[in-house]
Amino acid sequence: MREYRDPPEYRDSPSGGGLALPSLTPVTKWALIVCGALFVVSLLTARFALPTYLAVEEIVVLSPDLWRAWFPVLPVWQLLTYGLMHSVGDPMHVLYNLLVLYFFGTSLEGVLGSRRYLAHLLIAVFLGGLLQLLLNLATGSSLLTLGASGGALFVIVALATLQPNARVIFLFFPITLRTLALILVGLDLYRLLVGSTDVAWLVHLTGAAYGFAGVRKGFLWKDPAELWRQRREEARVQAEEGDEQRLDALLQKIHREGMHALSKRERAFLKRVSSRR
Repeated sequence: MREYRDPPEYRDSPSGGGLALPSLTPVTKWALIVCGALFVVSLLTARFALPTYLAVEEIVVLSPDLWRAWFPVLPVWQLLTYGLMHSVGDPMHVLYNLLVLYFFGTSLEGVLGSRRYLAHLLIAVFLGGLLQLLLNLATGSSLLTLGASGGALFVIVALATLQPNARVIFLFFPITLRTLALILVGLDLYRLLVGSTDVAWLVHLTGAAYGFAGVRKGFLWKDPAELWRQRREEARVQAEEGDEQRLDALLQKIHREGMHALSKRERAFLKRVSSRR
C-alpha cells in the first residue's frame, strides 16, 4: 500500500504545535479586511436601506434567477464575488470563515506563498460556485449562494493533507487536523444525503476536494499566472518558428516565380514579418 508522506519541510514538529496566534500573511490579511468590511456594510445597509441591500445582493451573490433572466449575458463575476459576501442574519457564518482564514489560511499561505495561495483559493471558490450554480439551474432552484465556506474548506483540507497530525483545539478538545477535516467533510456529506438546502454543501465539498487533490497531485505548488505566461511564451516561439518556415517557403517561391506570383495574403504576411526584423 502506497503511503503518502509530507515533504520534510512540511511535516509536523515533534512538539505537536502550540497555541500561539499566527502572524497575518498578506493575502489572508486582505481577505479578512474585505470580508469583514463587506459584512459590516451589508449589515448597515440591510438595517437602514433594505431595498438597496436586496438589489445589490442579487447582483453580487450567486443568483440562479439572475443567470436565467440575463441569459445570454451572464453575470460571471458572481462566481467569485459570492465568496466575499455573508448572510447578515447569521454573524456566526462570517465569524467562522474569518477564523478559519486567520488560523489556517495564514499557515497554508506560508507554505504555498502568497501568489499561489491566492490563485488556488480563488479557483476553489470559483469551482464551488460553478458546480453549485449548475446544480441550482438543473433543479430549478432559486436559492442564493454566498459565503467563503468553500474557500475555508479548501484551506482546512489542504492543510490537513499536508500536516495530518498537527493538533488543533476543536470545541475545547485537542484533535488532529485530519480529524477536524474529516468531521467537517462528514457534516457536508450528511447534508448531501439528507437533501439539505439551507447550506451550499456542494460548494463546501468542491473546496475540500480541490484542497485534497491539489496536495496529492502537487498542483497547488504550480503558479497559474506563471503557467499562463510560460504557455504564452511557448505559443509565441512556436508562432515565430512557423513564420520562419513560411517565410523560407515564400522566398523560394519568389526566387522561382518572381514577386508577382505572390497572392495578396502572402504579400501582407511578407510585409508583417519584414516589419519585425
